[in-house]
Amino acid sequence: MSRHNRNKSIYVGVAILVIGVIMFLRKMNIYIPEWIWSFEMLLIGIGVAVGIDNKFRNPSSYILIGLGGLLLLDDIFYFDFNIWYYFWPLLVISIGLIIIFQSRFRAAKVDNFSGNEADKLDSVAIFNGVKRSVNSKSFAGGEVVTIFGGTELNLMNADFEGTANLEMTVLFGGAKLFVPKNWEVRPEVTSIFGGVDDKRHSAIEVMPDNKVLYLTGTVVFGGLEIVNY
Repeated sequence: MSRHNRNKSIYVGVAILVIGVIMFLRKMNIYIPEWIWSFEMLLIGIGVAVGIDNKFRNPSSYILIGLGGLLLLDDIFYFDFNIWYYFWPLLVISIGLIIIFQSRFRAAKVDNFSGNEADKLDSVAIFNGVKRSVNSKSFAGGEVVTIFGGTELNLMNADFEGTANLEMTVLFGGAKLFVPKNWEVRPEVTSIFGGVDDKRHSAIEVMPDNKVLYLTGTVVFGGLEIVNY
């Protein structure tokens, strides 16, 4: 088991342990606030788990924590206004802030990248669809962000030697990834209320050509599909 998968198992175990302790305390008639079991706390918990798993580098964790926190304020403090009424404006503001900080983070990563910038993928789809084909013969991985949209990424004409890492963030959307048959793909994506579907027909029939593509990142309320021709 890889270190990444071991960490995910630990996070799941800690979450289950906390839930069990809370249930035990309630059985002992110890007061536990009702909002502890709310949908808002679930969003915050998922956001924290996603953030820890990705070292808070992906925007999905901030969206979930911020949205859950705003909705939870009304349950705890009983504000004299309906937070749900302002849901969409607040969501748009949050996404705007995330785009700003995400752009600064990507710029810092590009500055630290010593190879050819054209070999490093950087794709963002927010409230729209993106189709991209990569033809680089020195593909160095990169980052793909899909929020309330769709991304179709074609790597059939790309190539690299050794290993490459592609970080996928899919939040309330979908992404489709086309990879060559001679690549070994190792998905290590955290999926919460979503899924990663490997539909490669020849994933077992064709021997990998010493090329390993690591897929990392987060899929929340969305899907990631891996296919080849």
